Amino acid sequence: MAKVAAGRVRLPNGTARWVLGFALDVRPVSNGDWLRFMQATRAATPPWMYRPGWEEPDQPVVGVTQAEAEAFARWARKCLPSEAQWQRATSTATYPWGEKAPTVAHAVYGRHPGKGRLQAAPEGGLRQLGVGPYGHRDLVGNIWERLQGGVARGGFWGSADPRCELRLVIGANERSAGVGFRCCR
Repeated sequence: MAKVAAGRVRLPNGTARWVLGFALDVRPVSNGDWLRFMQATRAATPPWMYRPGWEEPDQPVVGVTQAEAEAFARWARKCLPSEAQWQRATSTATYPWGEKAPTVAHAVYGRHPGKGRLQAAPEGGLRQLGVGPYGHRDLVGNIWERLQGGVARGGFWGSADPRCELRLVIGANERSAGVGFRCCR
């Protein structure tokens, strides 16, 4: 986890909020993290976890529901970040690293599913140039990140241009190969 300083944020809907300081996971929750959770709690296996290309321990876990993500967070003695907290961790710029357009050294993006089956998977490697202002990695691209309140932020491996402002409304029971999460405290 890395600390995020208190400060004011402007959300995509234009509202401004003050966010107290908090700590946020440096990277999204991985398959390896989820495996430890499954072993400790008998939680279900997410649908993509053992598919070829998606099974590496360092890859972000994907395909979890809101309730499953929240259960993991409680088990880890954390919670899912609010949208304001996630925004505070990214910066006030277009991208967490500033205004420079992304390259493959910044984020995993621009990959597309193949004919009827997914041919792209989130990566376990963390992009060095894509680090946010507080040291967090993969805040945009790679996976959408589930937050409190049924939203996800940051785009995913299939996004054409992952930006801090990207926002997805996602159903509580919806599962997606492009959606994972990270926790805060």
